Order: sequence, then structure tokens, then C-alpha cells
Amino acid sequence: MQKLELKQRWVLVTGASSGLGQAMAQQLAREHGANLILVARRLERLQAMKTELEQACSVQVDVIQADLSVAEDVERVFLQSTGQRQVTAVILNAGVTFYGRHRDLAWPKFQSMLATNLTSVVRLADLFLPYLIQSHQPGAGTPGALMFVTSMAGLLPVPFQSAYAGTKAFVTHHAQGLYQEYRDDPVSITVYAPGGIQTDMTAHSGLADHFGDSVFIQSAESCARTGLKAMQRRRYLVVPGTLNNVQVFMSRFLPRKWLGRIAAAAYAGGVK
Repeated sequence: MQKLELKQRWVLVTGASSGLGQAMAQQLAREHGANLILVARRLERLQAMKTELEQACSVQVDVIQADLSVAEDVERVFLQSTGQRQVTAVILNAGVTFYGRHRDLAWPKFQSMLATNLTSVVRLADLFLPYLIQSHQPGAGTPGALMFVTSMAGLLPVPFQSAYAGTKAFVTHHAQGLYQEYRDDPVSITVYAPGGIQTDMTAHSGLADHFGDSVFIQSAESCARTGLKAMQRRRYLVVPGTLNNVQVFMSRFLPRKWLGRIAAAAYAGGVK
């Protein structure tokens, strides 16, 4: 399958108002000339990005305010984004976390996390995959692409982020399965699994305070660039960063129980 074309194509990004989603949106506009559909809860941030990127990059930017923990908003995102334009690529990036002892995670917050990180992702994929396939016209450009932004937490056990890791593990395996099911269709599926990133989510959860300037924390900009390249090249599963890849490789040779203990020791220090 040919490399994904992005210039003047419409790309939808969820969780676009901050962190990795914001960095991806900025690079899509500035470096690839893509038109954007930005989805997030904070409308004022989306509107500020729209103004900035349209003026600086001569691209079109539409915004959709939505809470992806709400089923009706998820359906509206699909209908509103595909109603008057052809979407070529979809980046499912929105997510929330909880850092602490699982017993301190209130049930309503867990349900919201499950809806945002898992249910909305599966539903949007279910809606966009057939749309991207049916939209492709042979000889009129390369096929579209769908990228699932998961996490290394979906590949390795993470005590004190157990619920978050569980949602990411589901999406990681679900997306890898879809890759095989759709491999003969005119659409590509990429699973992108970063480690720690300097974002609002890590700051608000307390992870940034605990890990600080650790070598395990990457910048949103560098992770965004690696992720976009992976989507363009239609890669299967990508983990950014040499150190992260070493961890994943070494995990193949250690007992799962040991991996859990190592992670628990690393994360426990920041838990009150």
C-alpha cells in the first residue's frame, strides 16, 4: 500500500486540545499541509488552535466540542465530521488516566475512563473503518488510515495505573486484531504505543511530579512526529524511543510477575 498522502486531506484528531493530540495537530498543519477536524472537550482551546493554524499554515480547521465519555457525543463526532467533507485519516488519541491505588478510584470515574479510553475508541473505529473503505476511489489517491494511540501501559503491567493499563491493553489487542481482519481492504490500521509523555494528563495525574525529568518521559512533539510517520508508512505497531523499545524487548525474557514487581517499585514512590 502506498504511503499515506496528507497534504490538503482532512484528518480527524481526538483529544486535540493539549498534549500529544495538540502536537500532532500542529505538525499535521505546519509540516504536512493537512486540513484538520479537532475534537476535544475544551472549546476555547480548539478555537484558539483553529485561528492560529488557519492563519499560519493556510489550512482549513474545523472544531467539534465533544465529551467522548458520552455516547451521544461519540455518534455526533462521526456524523458531524463526515457530513460535508471526505475524511482521509483518523487519529483516536483521546484518553484519561488515574494514578494511585486502585481502591481510591471512584466507580463513576472508572466508568468515565472506560467510556473515554475504550468504548468511544471502539465505536469510532466501527464507524470510520467502513467509511474509509467505501470512500476510497481507486486511482484517486491512496487509501485512508486509522491510528489507535494506545500506550506502553497496554503492553506491560502497570500497578497504580491498573485501570488505565487495562483499557489500553484492550485497545492495543483489539486494534492489532483489526489490522489482520482488514489487511486486504483499502485502509491501514496503525497501533501507536508511547511511554510517558510530558502532557497535561501526566501533570494533573501526579505522574509528572513523580517521574520529573526522567529519561522515561518524552516530549509530546517528538512522540507526535514518530506517530505521524508511523501512520504515513502504515506501520503495524510502533513504540517510540530507544529506551522504551529496550524495555519492551527485555520484557519478553522476564516472568510477568517480575515485570509487575519492577513496575510497582517504580510507580509506588509517587503514591500517597
